[in-house]
Amino acid sequence: MKKILMVLLSLMLVCSISLAEDAVSSATLKIEKLPAVETKDNGILVVYFSPDDTVRAAAYTIASALSAELFEIEPAEPYTEDDLNYRNRQSRSMIEMGNNQARPEIAQLPEDLSGINTVILCYPIWGGQAPKIILTFLEGVDLTGKTVIPFATSNSSGIGSSDKALQSLTGDWQAGTGIKKGTSEEDIRLWAEGLNLGK
Repeated sequence: MKKILMVLLSLMLVCSISLAEDAVSSATLKIEKLPAVETKDNGILVVYFSPDDTVRAAAYTIASALSAELFEIEPAEPYTEDDLNYRNRQSRSMIEMGNNQARPEIAQLPEDLSGINTVILCYPIWGGQAPKIILTFLEGVDLTGKTVIPFATSNSSGIGSSDKALQSLTGDWQAGTGIKKGTSEEDIRLWAEGLNLGK
């Protein structure tokens, strides 16, 4: 009986861990669980920077809707909660945003983008713009001949002028979108499907 109980407890622990990995805590989006992503070799890559769960949830939803590959921009030095305090002008994120030369280091860039035709670039809005780590990414990879579509999340504003500020760093840049607090998984899926990629 003890053995059976131990096996059941182990199974419950494994299940709870896998659920915890999929769960998201987003103050901005109405998404509670990361959607499953089944990738196809369709030349679409969703690149995202997500210091919290918000952009990650959106990126997974887009990738799920388009059967796209995913790549996370991970900072070499992860951002802490204090680093992300936009009310503190001395926080790491605010200091970076005030420095035009700031290029936070990325842990690893994608090795091979030769099979990619379209990149959907997902990022949060910081002070009306894309975080400087997005510039690090765009300056560190060759996107020649690839279509880039920006997708930004924000509590209150849209994409603003963030896309225009990034456009000069890429090749074929298309108009993107910015989503606000309360956006649902279905809203994001409809936007992604409306791109008509690969059709």
